Amino acid sequence: MARRFRHGALGAAVLAAVSAAACTGPAPDSASGSASGKSAINVYLYQEPAGIFSPLAPSNGPDNQVMSFLDQGLLAVDPNYKLQPQLAQSYDVSSDAKTFTFHLRQGLKWSDGQPFTAQDVLFSYRLLADPKSTSATAGSYAAVEGVSDFVSGKAKTISGFSAPDDHTFVIKAAKPDIGLLAQISVAYVLPKHVLGDVPVAQVAKNPYFRAPNVTLGPYKFVDYKTNQYVHVTANPSYPSPAKIKDVYLKPMTSDVATAQLGNGGMDIASFSPADLKTVQGFKNIAVQEKAGAGFVRIALNQSKSYFKDVRVRQAFLYAIDRKALVAKVLGGKATVQNSDFFAGNTPAGINEYAYDPQKAKSLLQAAGWDPNRTVELQWVPGQRDRDATTTIVQSQLGAVGVKVKLKQAQAAEVPTTYAKKSYDMTLYGGGNYAVDSWNVNVITACDQQFPKGGNIVWFCDKKLDEQMAKANGTADDGQRKALYDQAVLEENAQADLMWLYDPTGLWAVNKRIKGFQAAGSQDSPFWNPAGWSL
Repeated sequence: MARRFRHGALGAAVLAAVSAAACTGPAPDSASGSASGKSAINVYLYQEPAGIFSPLAPSNGPDNQVMSFLDQGLLAVDPNYKLQPQLAQSYDVSSDAKTFTFHLRQGLKWSDGQPFTAQDVLFSYRLLADPKSTSATAGSYAAVEGVSDFVSGKAKTISGFSAPDDHTFVIKAAKPDIGLLAQISVAYVLPKHVLGDVPVAQVAKNPYFRAPNVTLGPYKFVDYKTNQYVHVTANPSYPSPAKIKDVYLKPMTSDVATAQLGNGGMDIASFSPADLKTVQGFKNIAVQEKAGAGFVRIALNQSKSYFKDVRVRQAFLYAIDRKALVAKVLGGKATVQNSDFFAGNTPAGINEYAYDPQKAKSLLQAAGWDPNRTVELQWVPGQRDRDATTTIVQSQLGAVGVKVKLKQAQAAEVPTTYAKKSYDMTLYGGGNYAVDSWNVNVITACDQQFPKGGNIVWFCDKKLDEQMAKANGTADDGQRKALYDQAVLEENAQADLMWLYDPTGLWAVNKRIKGFQAAGSQDSPFWNPAGWSL
């Protein structure tokens, strides 16, 4: 039998909440971008956005956070890492896990008043699956029936996507694919009436994505002032309008954001564990904590010959005292990460790569590492834990004979280094691997190598791919878990990434704001903006 999932008793208000994440607070002065009245709030962005608010672009935390106010998908992930209906009112999964039928909410309108229909979804999914659009997630759609024929030119359309009527959208997988639901059903939907006539090869560069003024979420885009703020305002076409009129999302360093929490200049902000006691001392601030579903890591570019040897990657892990890093830099508000998989989904017996400088030296020597080589570690500065981590990594790798040069980068620059395969090492975080272990495939699989997917290290292990595919095609929960356990052990041994830590999400919220629910990470999309109030 097919399984049906409904929005149920939560009602339209919570479904609206599922949409995007907004913030609520006093009304900002439009000239200065500061919240000074009673109808707007200031919200912290942990990095400067790239300014490309597009589901086609490579995933970027601050841009995704802005988009979570503006855009919606068929489903969304709630703060407990469960899939919830969003644009869909309910959905069915066939007993063979090959057909996913979404029953869309009726009566929805785009912010310009045009009706939302299944044709918008069909248009968006065809675009996201088409490599010609430069979609950074195109590889995630390869499992959909007909995509391979479409990409190769054998077919003019994708048979696995259909819209039987204006209120129904259907995805058919080529074979049983349990994880496909979590992987692509959360993609943001684009307006066909705005972008439908743009040639596919040109759509990603369309000015719309710099100023997306026609959206489905509880907020509309107003303005983006580089190095100052992104301004969004309540969307009157939204079914349950946001209770806070204006939100200003402001990029700044975490220490500045913390200071502004105390003086009322910031209403909602993630913060460093080093600032926990300070924040707890602010009488106007409440603190929320949430276990993370992603992790902070360092990518080692395996298109470079010196990172292809697994012994080098293992050595880098042994060289870093990650337990001490978590204890000292994060004040214990994190856990050491030992695989790409969510810790709660990993089996016993994985290699923890405990701090062992001598073993690191031995592995590097066996791999023929050149001690005169200097490698560059790039990161986007501004978060105290990440800034401190880079210097610790530089020092501890240096102690085992690896010369590291640190390079600060802007968020907008980093995707270019992926496209050119020019970086050596890059520190970044994020991801949600708790919803379904299949999400890990996006960053590990051979066919997900950038730009087709999120595998930005150009790692490839056919054995791992086979294990992941077998697990994902298994309907029985127990069998699937056992198969994923094998995949975890394989991926852990291959050390595809330099795993560091899974930080606990620490959020400070002005007590006058009601309804905010913390995410597990500072780079997670915001949740339920339409339900926030003052």
